[in-house]
Amino acid sequence: MAGDALVLFEVDICVPAQQFRIEYSLIEKGGLPFVSEFLLRLLKVSPLMSADIARYFGFTSKELSAALTPFFQKGEVSVQPDGRIALSEKGLRLFSGNEDSPSVKSRQEYRRSFTFDLLTFSYLGGRISSASTKRAVLLDAGVEVRAVSQQRAVGAFQNNLHEIFRRGDLTGQDQQNSVPELYKISDVRKSSDVCFLVEEALCLDADSLDLSFEVKKGIAEEEEYFERRAAMLHSLNGRDNVDNVVRLADRLGDSETIDTLSSGWMDFRGVAQRALSFGLDERRGDVRIYGSLQLNRNWDQVCSLLKKHHEKTSDSEREVATRLTWLAPCSHGLWGKSSRHGQALSKFVEFAGLKSKRNDRHAFEVEILIPLSSSNDWQSKKAANNDCAEAKEYLHGFVESETLAPLEVFMLSGCFAVVIYHLVVPDRYPVPIPFGYITEDPARVRNVEGLVRSILDEYSSENKPRYLGRLADLNGNK
Repeated sequence: MAGDALVLFEVDICVPAQQFRIEYSLIEKGGLPFVSEFLLRLLKVSPLMSADIARYFGFTSKELSAALTPFFQKGEVSVQPDGRIALSEKGLRLFSGNEDSPSVKSRQEYRRSFTFDLLTFSYLGGRISSASTKRAVLLDAGVEVRAVSQQRAVGAFQNNLHEIFRRGDLTGQDQQNSVPELYKISDVRKSSDVCFLVEEALCLDADSLDLSFEVKKGIAEEEEYFERRAAMLHSLNGRDNVDNVVRLADRLGDSETIDTLSSGWMDFRGVAQRALSFGLDERRGDVRIYGSLQLNRNWDQVCSLLKKHHEKTSDSEREVATRLTWLAPCSHGLWGKSSRHGQALSKFVEFAGLKSKRNDRHAFEVEILIPLSSSNDWQSKKAANNDCAEAKEYLHGFVESETLAPLEVFMLSGCFAVVIYHLVVPDRYPVPIPFGYITEDPARVRNVEGLVRSILDEYSSENKPRYLGRLADLNGNK
């Protein structure tokens, strides 16, 4: 938990963007050579006779003429009736405001790369690398926007000129002075399509109990992005499943969850209080957890339990590996859509490779259970292989069940179980609200494992076993 905000759900959003090669001209202010600058600064103090100027700088008459001629030609100095040389009005304008040093304007030509997203046309940087679309929700800009993106890029370049300058991308140098004047844009060409990753986190404010997204890295917060994000998340969020969660909690003997959902939605005041007290369920000794399993504060607890029980099982006389199961939910399409999921999978694979101290066999028999709409659901198999690529060899499929739909379970047989309900209330929450408990109570662990195994042993509507086996072994799997 960061500060007084409790992160509940993270999701990575891929925003379409394009890089453009833009040719443009700037009117820039620059300094003068040392002698020329101090000559003008001297004349700003007071008009002087040419002999006085030559004496001050130690010039010969020829050197003085060479120094003054360019200023005479540009009309920046003139000779007064009394013979003294003075700055003209044009020469005085070389000194901006109360500045002591003169500056001159010059026109410079540039050709550089700039990247803008295609939803809000915010400036993302110069030449940026495209983000991976793996484990991310993809937004679409639409054909119409892409068709006119070069014209839109012209306006985006002008509107974001201050930001581009601030980042040092306008001229390729860090800038500390004022923004140069844009003289003209000569040419704009699209060079490439890229994806820009926005890492979003739905957070609960512990004081106000408000839910809101906290953008960790993102684009300008504009209405177009909000609307596209909301529409895509809504399409993936699934249907209201409060009743299903309550039935599951009842079946698992979880009265705490039933109380939490007694009003028909989440009691966030109770959630905030329990989260701040580290989630101890005094009625059972279980630990209540809030937010996605892959969040650091939750995943760290899982890793600690695995280490603890690996030590115990390694020292036992067991000849067979202990089954380690990770059951994915199917009540929504947002499970695993964050970079944090990949990090958790990598750690999971590390544990999968642990050996028993006594017989040098693998300590765990590992499976990640992926829900499929049917045995022929190749699209979901492909998505699972993509989103869970780090652990591809451990992926197993099963035909989804309405009973298990809201449930995510991480359990080591006979040792511990992590139960996560994925609460979906689309009219109230833009993403699922994961919450649940961790138990090491043998009876409760058996209850969770018994529920999962009994469902997997059922026959589906295809009159085939619900459990399908390893994804890699299924016909048609790529």
